[in-house]
Amino acid sequence: MNILQNKVLMFFSITLITFLIFGCAKPATEQNGNITLEPNLKRSFFMGFTPFPWDMTIDAIMDTAKFIVENGDMVSHHLEQGVPWIEALDDKPFHPNMMKDWQGRKDMSKGKKIFLSLTPLNESRNKMEFYRGKDEDMPVPAPFNNKMLNDPIVKKAYLTYCQRAVEFFQPDYLAITIEANELFHNTPDLWTSFVELYKDTYTALKKDYPKLPIFFTVSLHNMTNLGWKDREEQQTEIKKLLEYSDVLGVSYYPFMAGQSEKPIETLDWIRKFTDKPLAITETGFPAEDIVLKSYNMTIKGSPEMQETYFKTLLGRGNQDGYLFVIDFLYRDYDALFKTISAQLEKRDLTMDIFLVWRDCGLVDENGVKRPAFDVWKSYLSAK
Repeated sequence: MNILQNKVLMFFSITLITFLIFGCAKPATEQNGNITLEPNLKRSFFMGFTPFPWDMTIDAIMDTAKFIVENGDMVSHHLEQGVPWIEALDDKPFHPNMMKDWQGRKDMSKGKKIFLSLTPLNESRNKMEFYRGKDEDMPVPAPFNNKMLNDPIVKKAYLTYCQRAVEFFQPDYLAITIEANELFHNTPDLWTSFVELYKDTYTALKKDYPKLPIFFTVSLHNMTNLGWKDREEQQTEIKKLLEYSDVLGVSYYPFMAGQSEKPIETLDWIRKFTDKPLAITETGFPAEDIVLKSYNMTIKGSPEMQETYFKTLLGRGNQDGYLFVIDFLYRDYDALFKTISAQLEKRDLTMDIFLVWRDCGLVDENGVKRPAFDVWKSYLSAK
């Protein structure tokens, strides 16, 4: 989900959300309609979304902010727009553009639990994260551009960045690497240097914030993907790294690995894999077929399959004591896809990359709520 998020968010600042809607959104109310709660349904986990909009219009941004405020008790801030490497190393203020974004996010999150995700890895999970200065995703500058991830200046800058982010957002949960296992798969030569960076950052942050849950995330679909021949090696390395993690954060899009809408075996597997607390840091399931013409592939999806997935996942969340569940997209982004098509063509980017998650919303492109939304609300209403 990360590549699409960053290519879109570069066009507008989330600060607009705060300016236009914060303070206007009404507190969440119980609007179950025809939802029938299971007898004595309890909820052991927080629920929330990222503020990813379904279009680049003011109305879409406002609508997204309103929805996530009213339909969750947590907000996920998934920061993958680059690291201010130079400013962090030199202990200088971060660029005002970045701080406006941060302030907008913070204001929107008032009264909610905050899950903050940071990462030293780029969107493709194959090398160092880009630079964030005046703009997002700028080329990595000297002296960082020829350094390994465990170089002293990289470690110093990344730790400072994490410390400042924690002080600013005051998160309830903190991820300091996103989908770590994919670096092992994509660029195994960088794995050892990454592990050193991660361990040192984790250890230093735990000294500063001993009560804050700090961890990395993995893409569960790829750790269990039968098409990834190194999946057992991934699992071995992740098991070792868990010594330096308070939680196992799970990014899970089962359809990306050909897994069903009722992935009981995979959810059983991850619970047995570790005794660490589990958290679903991002997820989704398509409510329509995904037709990938360039790959001659169709991934099946339907409202019924999506409903089954969320029933399965949220039910398992209660059973296995998940800490939280984050649904990445609240609404289908057909409108956004049309808006950015010209930009994709200019960048020679395949449309298929951006189609994969387009129809994963709990609400369709016309604003019509799907059955999975009722499942979500039934759990949100449970205490």
